[in-house]
Amino acid sequence: MDQMPQRRFSVLRTMKIGSFHIGSSFVDLLTSGVLNRVLISDLGLWATPVALLSALRYLLAPLSIWAGYRSDSRPIFGYHRLPYIWAGRVPMLLSLPLLPLVTVLLAANPRSLLGWSLATLAFLIYGVGTLLSGSTFLALVRDSAPPASRGQALSIVQTFLVVSFPLAGVFYGMLMPVYDPASFWRITLLGMAIAAAFFCFSLLGEERRGQAIVADAADEHLPFLQLLREMWADRRTRRFFLFLALGAMSAFAQDAVLEPFGGEVFGLPAGETTRFNAYWGVGVVFSLIGTVIVTRNRPAHAQTPTTVFGLLLTATPLALLGIVALTGARPLLIPVLVLFGLGFGIYTVGAVSLLMAMTSDRRAGAYLGLWTVAQLVFRGVGIFMGGFVRDLALAGSGSLAVAYATVFLLEAVGLAVCAWLIVRVDVPGFARASTAPPAPAATLAAAVE
Repeated sequence: MDQMPQRRFSVLRTMKIGSFHIGSSFVDLLTSGVLNRVLISDLGLWATPVALLSALRYLLAPLSIWAGYRSDSRPIFGYHRLPYIWAGRVPMLLSLPLLPLVTVLLAANPRSLLGWSLATLAFLIYGVGTLLSGSTFLALVRDSAPPASRGQALSIVQTFLVVSFPLAGVFYGMLMPVYDPASFWRITLLGMAIAAAFFCFSLLGEERRGQAIVADAADEHLPFLQLLREMWADRRTRRFFLFLALGAMSAFAQDAVLEPFGGEVFGLPAGETTRFNAYWGVGVVFSLIGTVIVTRNRPAHAQTPTTVFGLLLTATPLALLGIVALTGARPLLIPVLVLFGLGFGIYTVGAVSLLMAMTSDRRAGAYLGLWTVAQLVFRGVGIFMGGFVRDLALAGSGSLAVAYATVFLLEAVGLAVCAWLIVRVDVPGFARASTAPPAPAATLAAAVE
């Protein structure tokens, strides 16, 4: 296939594309933050089934590899990326009105079969939509920038995600300071409208009909399973997958329990715990923007030191959060959350730059699908494990403080292990190979080991 004409890198255009994640944050926070808080803390349900519900959508993550593969080689109406993005985002939006119904049904009867069935359906629809659109959106971002600027482009796009999460948290916290069904309906419908508007704005005009994708003709017709086997044969691919998987599991184990932690250990109301996202989000904003500025001239494949520093700076406040839980040191809660955000922002810039470097030009959609699997499946595993470990530690200790501290301390250990893992991945070597002409089949095995 002919190579598409490469557009020049534009910060303003990348910011327009990045506004897509403002919509993402408004819908994701409803499912991952507000609903979890309501079900666990306000309705008094066990954390394990709620965390499993949140994790369910991520267990379908292999769909993202298939979606990326299809978007590389099977355009729809002349478009490679946009049809797959919209095929995911529309069902996501349509699943959201089920959430207020779920809370009403489970408030009346925590064992309601209809309530749990609707919850499962909502998260399945939402999850499939996320997976169809996630890797293809990343591929669209990658297509929008020349090779030297792809890490910077994705960092800018990710900035919108982390900036808008705290804004969405403040917005929802103001509209629903205390849970009641009418308020939940109101913020759900407003969230849907805001998300739809930003999705339309960000994607408008971002792919030209008939635009070609950089690909080798042989790759286009390579069967999906054979392509997957060839990708997985590379030791660097396997190690990077493990790094992303453990990092996602460790960083997001607190996702379903952070807001309930504030409610159950410190007695904070829903409006206050919803703002937890704003506290750590402030740290993310400053560190992410600062890191992008400091490292903007550094090649994507040279971001391993940045990633290691970010991992260790993220692990430290998680360990401190465990100490805060055990000691009841409420004055330290907000500063520790801000410090967590500072580390997470640095880690994010480094990791997304390495992710772009670990993506082949000829198979961008497929590789980004594989990395999406690593992050989403194990993010789901982490969310479930956070709830499960909390309940297990609570049953064993009888102490909510010990239960939540156990989750936070295990997260810190996992992120420290990730710092050791990433230095063992030869990212520069992969980056050099991915931009070289395709290797002959006879030499492929030697190249990957």
